[in-house]
Amino acid sequence: MEHESIILKLQEKYKLNMMKDILFADSRQVFFVCDLNELPKKCYIINGNLEQIGLPHFEEIEAKNLLNFVEPNNLLADVEGKYNFIESIKNQFNTFYDELFLYIPVKRNPEPLWLYVGLRRNKTYNLVLGHVFRVYESTPIDIIHYQKTYQDSLTRLFSRETLKKHMSYLSNTERSYFLYLDIDGFKRINDQYGHQAGDKFLVDIADFFIQNWEYNVLYYRLGGDEFAMYCYDHSEEDIINRAKKLIESIENLNEISKALGISVSIGIVKITPTNKDYHMLLNLGDDAMYKSKIKGIGNYTLSK
Repeated sequence: MEHESIILKLQEKYKLNMMKDILFADSRQVFFVCDLNELPKKCYIINGNLEQIGLPHFEEIEAKNLLNFVEPNNLLADVEGKYNFIESIKNQFNTFYDELFLYIPVKRNPEPLWLYVGLRRNKTYNLVLGHVFRVYESTPIDIIHYQKTYQDSLTRLFSRETLKKHMSYLSNTERSYFLYLDIDGFKRINDQYGHQAGDKFLVDIADFFIQNWEYNVLYYRLGGDEFAMYCYDHSEEDIINRAKKLIESIENLNEISKALGISVSIGIVKITPTNKDYHMLLNLGDDAMYKSKIKGIGNYTLSK
């Protein structure tokens, strides 16, 4: 082939090995290949110094064991959801068709080392070719911008825009519910203790959500004292029990909630293929939530 002759010509002219001296010259640019024909799937290191990208030395490893080196506590996981982050990496690897580029945080103290990795699928031989393009000592600016776009700045929960994004990607609605939350009595906190205390109360609610984060629940701040939850893998009984526990938890969140009788009104919507639109879910949830308010503070309503 013509380009083979060019490679030979350059190697002869400059007395170099094209693979060793040019393509694989930077030891931080690790190259690897994953054989998808093997069970279990294995990754083989072709070139590069693994220690410089935060990994121990090995020549081959089961693909699933690479996830043990991924740091789940990072800014990207704050947006995607800590319990979904590792699963998201696995799903992307298993389902990408041609090329995939992603940021991977590697465990390191005091903060993770970030790798920018490119993957290309070779369909002829059923292999995945991998290349670590860049290594970042701190969180890449792309991740910081991404977080600011999709994370509420006050509470660190997902933002309204993130909810819109998530619902646009939603394909499986089975056993899924949308909850619309409005804090009962929140104005009393601002009136009696000031707006700074009101903001602190919203942060306390968000911290409670984050500390009790589960794999099948995502939390959003819609604005003001309104929040939303997307719950999947829930039966109707599960979601009603969750709503009841949530009301009790908000009422006993801290001394302010107990002193002022703070609670939450909840509207529950079962997500279906016909109502999964972001705007429709908000409207249905809002309507159900106001029906709860009519009942009195600390109530929930399941939209029918």
